[in-house]
Amino acid sequence: MRVDFHVHLEEGPYSSQWLHQLTETLGSLLGDEKDGGRREWAYEMVGQLAKRLRQGPYSREWLDLYRAYAKQTGIEAVCIVEHMYRFAELRELYEQHVHLSEDRLGQIQRRWLDRVMNDSLHAYTAFLQGEKQRWHDDGVELRIGIELDYFPGAESELAHVIEAYPWDVCMGSVHFIQGWGFHHPETKDKFGRMDLPVLYGRYFDLVQQAVESKLFDVIAHIDGIKLFGYRPDETALLAYYQRVARALRRWDVATEISTGYLSSPMREISPSLRMLEILAHHEVPITTSSNAFFPDQVGQHLDEAHAQLKRAGITAISSFEKRKRSLLPLD
Repeated sequence: MRVDFHVHLEEGPYSSQWLHQLTETLGSLLGDEKDGGRREWAYEMVGQLAKRLRQGPYSREWLDLYRAYAKQTGIEAVCIVEHMYRFAELRELYEQHVHLSEDRLGQIQRRWLDRVMNDSLHAYTAFLQGEKQRWHDDGVELRIGIELDYFPGAESELAHVIEAYPWDVCMGSVHFIQGWGFHHPETKDKFGRMDLPVLYGRYFDLVQQAVESKLFDVIAHIDGIKLFGYRPDETALLAYYQRVARALRRWDVATEISTGYLSSPMREISPSLRMLEILAHHEVPITTSSNAFFPDQVGQHLDEAHAQLKRAGITAISSFEKRKRSLLPLD
């Protein structure tokens, strides 16, 4: 069975690059190759863009494009997993745990938060719940999840979000170290001023704390700090890999193999093959994900992910429904 358990419907900030990607996506999925370049095509595309922006990401028309592409690529189950930082109800949590002061880093991160936090958690879950049956009737299972940023000391607030909605899967991720959002491209210069082995140690300490919180079903992009290509010699990280793998196994928490990092500066699947082999040795459950942000990215490089899993000796993947995990044979 082919599944993609980490798909996003939208992600800001809303830059010219974002608009360009949206235009490319709508053009390819709506079959505009034949007329592309004509003035009439441009008029039509502008209208499609305006309509998409007016409707927002939680519209049937936009979601249907994800289902259509999943069917085209043989994906049998898709889990929409929006980032927690998209939802206005959770702003206070970010104001408490993210560096938003008046220095350069704080200004960058406050501007980023203002631009990505646009939607309602209730509207998101209600919309997707209402679409599940339509997907099922068309032969694709729609699952609903959330990707929660792990902040030490915020476990009770995170638990409240988890308990308040009927999730199929709750993912935990580490995007922030001591208030620094290392995933933000405008702040990546900090990597060059850091002792990388020490930084990676702090990161994996947080990953382990997230596992031991027992809040999450899956830890997302488990070595995601490598996003921009800053990584010490990997042999220095093997002890961290072992420690995290043992924690995942002990607390029966899964992780994912994510192909989204193939398009990052690192150009490597997450986790790396060496980490994946350690996870396999400890029999950690693993699901497959694309980390897609547009419909035509659903299931991207899934064949490569399956090949990597087999290379590591893994023969089954995990699926989730109503927070219950099941195993599926790797095709």
